[in-house]
Amino acid sequence: MNYSKILKNQIINDDIDLSSFDNKKLSEWLVSNFVNILCDQKIFVGHVTLSPKEDTIYRKLFSLNAKNDKSSYEMEFGIIRDIKFFEKPIETIDRLSILVLENDFYDMDILNKLKNLNYNLSKIQNKYTLIFWNISN
Repeated sequence: MNYSKILKNQIINDDIDLSSFDNKKLSEWLVSNFVNILCDQKIFVGHVTLSPKEDTIYRKLFSLNAKNDKSSYEMEFGIIRDIKFFEKPIETIDRLSILVLENDFYDMDILNKLKNLNYNLSKIQNKYTLIFWNISN
């Protein structure tokens, strides 16, 4: 299941600027919404773990893991530092990544680099935001 795509749609529909959240509020929002996504899929879990991860291209990166008696469900969420993330190969995992763009981001070269990725360009809370989601194998 591609949970990152579902979460991306929710962020866009609700016009939520997650980059403005502090770690506590972001953590609570991520756990709550991950559980809601699973419940909408008729997946009920008894335990959710949110763990910080380290990656130099991210200001914030978290791994979410939900478990029930039968299975485990995972996804990641991160807020990218800057546009230089294109210099690193993109992993194919269920991760939702957000990049808040500066007002002078207009660069056609960026669009050429994006053509092989799953992304949306949205204006969220008056900030141009690129949202990427990767589908796990």
